[in-house]
Amino acid sequence: MESEAVKLFRAADAAFLVVLAAALCLVFYVGRVGYHEASLTEAAKANAEVLRLWFDKLAQAHAQGQPTPLEDCAADGEKTWEQCRKALAGADGPLHNLRNPFDPSFGVIGPKCDRTDLNTRGLLVVEKGTPAPPGTPPGVSYGPFEDSDKLTREMPARILVCDKGAYPLRVAEVKL
Repeated sequence: MESEAVKLFRAADAAFLVVLAAALCLVFYVGRVGYHEASLTEAAKANAEVLRLWFDKLAQAHAQGQPTPLEDCAADGEKTWEQCRKALAGADGPLHNLRNPFDPSFGVIGPKCDRTDLNTRGLLVVEKGTPAPPGTPPGVSYGPFEDSDKLTREMPARILVCDKGAYPLRVAEVKL
Protein backbone atom coordinates (compact mmCIF):
# COMPACT_ATOMS: atom_id res chain seq x y z
CA MET A 1 0.00 0.00 0.00
CA GLU A 2 2.81 2.34 0.74
CA SER A 3 4.14 2.03 -2.80
CA GLU A 4 0.73 3.11 -4.20
CA ALA A 5 0.78 6.24 -1.99
CA VAL A 6 4.27 7.08 -3.23
CA LYS A 7 3.08 6.70 -6.86
CA LEU A 8 0.06 9.00 -6.19
CA PHE A 9 2.30 11.52 -4.52
CA ARG A 10 4.66 11.57 -7.47
CA ALA A 11 1.81 11.90 -9.98
CA ALA A 12 0.32 14.80 -8.02
CA ASP A 13 3.74 16.46 -7.80
CA ALA A 14 4.21 16.12 -11.54
CA ALA A 15 0.75 17.58 -12.24
CA PHE A 16 1.49 20.50 -9.90
CA LEU A 17 4.79 21.23 -11.60
CA VAL A 18 3.17 21.14 -15.04
CA VAL A 19 0.45 23.56 -13.92
CA LEU A 20 3.06 25.80 -12.28
CA ALA A 21 5.18 25.88 -15.45
CA ALA A 22 2.11 26.70 -17.56
CA ALA A 23 1.14 29.51 -15.17
CA LEU A 24 4.66 30.97 -15.30
CA CYS A 25 4.64 30.86 -19.10
CA LEU A 26 1.25 32.59 -19.15
CA VAL A 27 2.48 35.31 -16.76
CA PHE A 28 5.56 35.86 -18.93
CA TYR A 29 3.43 36.10 -22.09
CA VAL A 30 0.93 38.55 -20.58
CA GLY A 31 3.78 40.68 -19.23
CA ARG A 32 5.45 40.73 -22.63
CA VAL A 33 2.23 41.79 -24.39
CA GLY A 34 1.61 44.48 -21.76
CA TYR A 35 5.14 45.81 -22.11
CA HIS A 36 4.85 45.94 -25.90
CA GLU A 37 1.56 47.85 -25.78
CA ALA A 38 2.93 50.24 -23.15
CA SER A 39 5.98 50.97 -25.31
CA LEU A 40 3.67 51.77 -28.25
CA THR A 41 1.73 54.21 -26.06
CA GLU A 42 5.00 55.82 -24.92
CA ALA A 43 6.04 56.23 -28.56
CA ALA A 44 2.73 58.00 -29.24
CA LYS A 45 3.41 60.24 -26.22
CA ALA A 46 6.83 61.05 -27.70
CA ASN A 47 5.01 62.17 -30.87
CA ALA A 48 2.83 64.40 -28.70
CA GLU A 49 5.94 65.87 -27.10
CA VAL A 50 7.19 66.93 -30.55
CA LEU A 51 3.87 68.70 -31.10
CA ARG A 52 4.01 70.32 -27.64
CA LEU A 53 7.50 71.66 -28.33
CA TRP A 54 6.27 73.08 -31.63
CA PHE A 55 3.37 74.85 -29.88
CA ASP A 56 5.89 76.26 -27.36
CA LYS A 57 7.95 77.65 -30.29
CA LEU A 58 4.76 79.14 -31.73
CA ALA A 59 3.91 80.85 -28.42
CA GLN A 60 7.48 82.13 -28.11
CA ALA A 61 7.38 83.53 -31.66
CA HIS A 62 4.09 85.30 -30.88
CA ALA A 63 5.49 86.72 -27.64
CA GLN A 64 8.58 88.10 -29.41
CA GLY A 65 6.68 89.39 -32.43
CA GLN A 66 8.47 87.02 -34.78
CA PRO A 67 6.83 85.32 -37.77
CA THR A 68 4.93 82.11 -37.14
CA PRO A 69 6.95 78.90 -37.78
CA LEU A 70 4.15 77.69 -40.11
CA GLU A 71 2.19 80.41 -41.88
CA ASP A 72 -0.95 78.23 -42.01
CA CYS A 73 -0.93 78.10 -38.20
CA ALA A 74 -0.72 81.87 -37.66
CA ALA A 75 -3.10 82.73 -34.82
CA ASP A 76 -4.38 85.85 -36.53
CA GLY A 77 -8.09 85.06 -36.67
CA GLU A 78 -7.83 84.32 -40.40
CA LYS A 79 -6.37 80.80 -40.47
CA THR A 80 -8.51 77.76 -39.66
CA TRP A 81 -7.70 74.64 -37.70
CA GLU A 82 -8.01 72.57 -40.90
CA GLN A 83 -5.26 74.61 -42.59
CA CYS A 84 -3.03 74.32 -39.53
CA ARG A 85 -3.63 70.57 -39.08
CA LYS A 86 -2.71 69.89 -42.70
CA ALA A 87 0.38 72.09 -42.39
CA LEU A 88 1.49 70.31 -39.21
CA ALA A 89 1.48 66.96 -41.01
CA GLY A 90 2.71 68.43 -44.32
CA ALA A 91 6.22 68.29 -45.75
CA ASP A 92 7.43 71.33 -43.77
CA GLY A 93 5.47 70.56 -40.61
CA PRO A 94 6.84 69.21 -37.33
CA LEU A 95 4.86 65.97 -37.71
CA HIS A 96 5.96 65.12 -41.28
CA ASN A 97 8.42 62.38 -40.28
CA LEU A 98 6.41 60.92 -37.39
CA ARG A 99 4.54 57.64 -37.71
CA ASN A 100 1.69 56.20 -35.70
CA PRO A 101 3.36 53.53 -33.54
CA PHE A 102 0.31 51.25 -33.46
CA ASP A 103 0.06 51.04 -37.25
CA PRO A 104 1.95 53.26 -39.71
CA SER A 105 -1.07 53.21 -42.05
CA PHE A 106 -3.08 55.12 -39.40
CA GLY A 107 -2.71 58.89 -39.35
CA VAL A 108 -0.65 60.80 -36.81
CA ILE A 109 -3.09 63.59 -36.00
CA GLY A 110 -6.85 63.21 -35.87
CA PRO A 111 -10.10 64.77 -34.66
CA LYS A 112 -10.83 62.59 -31.59
CA CYS A 113 -10.22 59.31 -29.79
CA ASP A 114 -13.06 56.89 -30.52
CA ARG A 115 -13.24 53.74 -28.40
CA THR A 116 -15.44 52.07 -31.00
CA ASP A 117 -12.83 52.63 -33.72
CA LEU A 118 -9.44 51.11 -32.94
CA ASN A 119 -8.00 52.90 -35.97
CA THR A 120 -7.73 55.95 -33.70
CA ARG A 121 -5.08 54.26 -31.52
CA GLY A 122 -1.90 56.32 -31.36
CA LEU A 123 -3.47 59.47 -32.83
CA LEU A 124 -2.57 62.92 -31.57
CA VAL A 125 -5.67 64.97 -30.83
CA VAL A 126 -5.67 68.72 -30.22
CA GLU A 127 -8.69 70.12 -28.39
CA LYS A 128 -9.55 73.81 -28.20
CA GLY A 129 -10.11 75.48 -24.87
CA THR A 130 -12.98 77.81 -24.11
CA PRO A 131 -12.49 80.11 -21.12
CA ALA A 132 -15.35 80.40 -18.63
CA PRO A 133 -17.70 83.33 -19.27
CA PRO A 134 -17.35 86.46 -17.14
CA GLY A 135 -19.00 86.24 -13.75
CA THR A 136 -18.38 82.51 -13.34
CA PRO A 137 -15.52 80.77 -11.56
CA PRO A 138 -12.37 80.83 -13.69
CA GLY A 139 -11.61 77.77 -15.73
CA VAL A 140 -11.30 76.37 -19.20
CA SER A 141 -13.47 73.73 -20.82
CA TYR A 142 -12.06 71.71 -23.69
CA GLY A 143 -13.79 70.31 -26.73
CA PRO A 144 -12.95 69.11 -30.22
CA PHE A 145 -11.47 71.50 -32.76
CA GLU A 146 -13.77 71.86 -35.73
CA ASP A 147 -12.04 72.25 -39.09
CA SER A 148 -13.64 75.68 -39.54
CA ASP A 149 -12.50 77.06 -36.15
CA LYS A 150 -10.38 80.19 -36.50
CA LEU A 151 -7.06 80.31 -34.66
CA THR A 152 -6.56 83.23 -32.29
CA ARG A 153 -3.65 84.28 -30.08
CA GLU A 154 -3.58 82.96 -26.54
CA MET A 155 -6.23 80.35 -27.41
CA PRO A 156 -5.81 77.49 -24.93
CA ALA A 157 -5.45 74.02 -26.40
CA ARG A 158 -4.87 70.56 -25.01
CA ILE A 159 -2.89 67.74 -26.62
CA LEU A 160 -4.19 64.19 -26.16
CA VAL A 161 -2.94 60.78 -27.27
CA CYS A 162 -5.22 57.84 -27.97
CA ASP A 163 -3.94 54.75 -26.12
CA LYS A 164 -4.21 51.08 -27.12
CA GLY A 165 -7.93 51.02 -26.36
CA ALA A 166 -8.46 54.40 -28.08
CA TYR A 167 -8.98 56.08 -24.71
CA PRO A 168 -7.68 59.68 -24.53
CA LEU A 169 -4.59 60.38 -22.43
CA ARG A 170 -3.86 64.00 -21.57
CA VAL A 171 -0.31 64.97 -22.45
CA ALA A 172 -0.06 68.78 -22.34
CA GLU A 173 -1.91 72.07 -22.27
CA VAL A 174 -0.59 74.77 -24.59
CA LYS A 175 -1.53 78.19 -25.96
CA LEU A 176 -1.55 79.30 -29.57
